[in-house]
Amino acid sequence: MRILCRLLLLILFMPSLVVARELPDDIEQGTSVNNISLPLTEITAAELAHVETGGRVLSVHFEYFEEEPIFRVKVLHDNGMVKTYRIHRDNGQRM
Repeated sequence: MRILCRLLLLILFMPSLVVARELPDDIEQGTSVNNISLPLTEITAAELAHVETGGRVLSVHFEYFEEEPIFRVKVLHDNGMVKTYRIHRDNGQRM
């Protein structure tokens, strides 16, 4: 049963690991936020979340929240906590 659960978790998180590998590791907080063009894409939303939080991006999903286009970005922080951020596609603001 444990092996099945681990396999299921691996299958669920495998696509998000691909997104996380594409992000540069040498970005410092606050150095490239103004250089990110709008509207955001999945990659730029992940970059923005990484820059602003300092955490590792696990996944990025586009959706509508209260009729607004947003990216839902899941971030793993250094303390082990996973937080989900909603970032507006058109203006880059967290909701």
